Amino acid sequence: MRNSLTIEHRKLAELTGLDQTLRVHGGQQHRKLASFIRRFGQLAPILIDPDGRIVDGVLVAQVLKDEGYTEAAVVVVTGRSPDELRLIRLALNRLPQDAGWNKAVLAKEFRELIDLSFDLELTGFDAVEIDMSLAIDEPGAGEVEDAPPEPAAGPAVAQVGDLWRLGEHRLVCGDARDPAALARLMDGRQARMMFTDPPYNVAINGFVAGRGRHREFAMASGEMSQDQFVGFLTDFLAAATPHLADGAILDLCMDWRHSAELLEAIDAVGLTLMNMCVWAKTNAGMGTFYRSQHELVWIAKHGDGPHINNFELGQKGRSRSNLWTYRGMNAVGGDRDDLIKLHPTVKPAALVIDAIKDVSRRGDIVLDPFLGSGTTIIAAERTGRRGYGLELDPGYADVIIRRFEAETGRAAVLVETDETFAEREDQLRPPAALMVRADLGDEAGHD
Repeated sequence: MRNSLTIEHRKLAELTGLDQTLRVHGGQQHRKLASFIRRFGQLAPILIDPDGRIVDGVLVAQVLKDEGYTEAAVVVVTGRSPDELRLIRLALNRLPQDAGWNKAVLAKEFRELIDLSFDLELTGFDAVEIDMSLAIDEPGAGEVEDAPPEPAAGPAVAQVGDLWRLGEHRLVCGDARDPAALARLMDGRQARMMFTDPPYNVAINGFVAGRGRHREFAMASGEMSQDQFVGFLTDFLAAATPHLADGAILDLCMDWRHSAELLEAIDAVGLTLMNMCVWAKTNAGMGTFYRSQHELVWIAKHGDGPHINNFELGQKGRSRSNLWTYRGMNAVGGDRDDLIKLHPTVKPAALVIDAIKDVSRRGDIVLDPFLGSGTTIIAAERTGRRGYGLELDPGYADVIIRRFEAETGRAAVLVETDETFAEREDQLRPPAALMVRADLGDEAGHD
């Protein structure tokens, strides 16, 4: 049977049935549709009977009224009895619920719309649903992740004071305690969360096991007293917090030896302690009195504003507790030594990815004052966030840049000169002719 589907325009004040909805629409659904209508207007007509009673489209009519519309596009359903209209009303509300999503196609649509810089939440999907749809290719908690590139031999390309642009991410080679370095990094922007793994004030020699020979951190590598380490942690938090959004969550990694100092620093800068998470590793490390198989992540909050909670006790499909089980870098595997040679306390990307998705949305800034080998930048890239961070050691800054370029295929750019990392590296290499003469000289000297 063919129906006449002629679109008309009726005054919203003449429509009835707005107070007799079959389905309950909460405030969130109302806000989502309102955002869509503000951007695109009304794109689907409201179905009404000849008397102006709404058959389908009550929420659309409600939102249009709230947004200041006086008229709406409608289709009048004719030639149907009142009882048939009741059945039609039920069917139009129920039938779409049986459809599932083609996850591969949905993820492809999201990725392509992201490339076009659209706000995906206009689709009605929330931040958690979008993150979960795009997580198809992310590493899992037990997967072996690719090792970062090894540091290049010779002098570092990055230098203290550099500001590098890595796509949407930013890196300053500088001291995390320096307010000027933080201000330069953030450039007036605010971070929605911090994930950072500061040095533990424990000498690497004897602390981290493995065949790789790890150089000590540039600072706080066992040389500080307890009071000095509290001051160090307090200084970096005090420098960072002015650049955090009100309600921002901080994930602060620390080993059990120095958690007391971190807690003292958290209190000193006025942060609110929210929880303590435990990274349970799949294998135990070295130790003389119980082998260590965990690390601690202290969760704090800046300010009094509302914080983002993307898991809500599993209500949104992400079930998260404060016990985080991920493959440790000391687990048996071909990439083990490569990973820990680059940074002795490197965290799995899967761990950082999940932490970022817990308390931020796509496009948010994630701040890391101690980038180390750059896992936070990689995690931010994979989750559609912007990673902003500092690293004092130029050698590790090089590792961060090389990891980003290998991950994305895009070139890092030195902001001051607009040089790429490769161009800067070429400038540091001696001319080929000089290298040949030096080699000949070495050979002559050994004759």
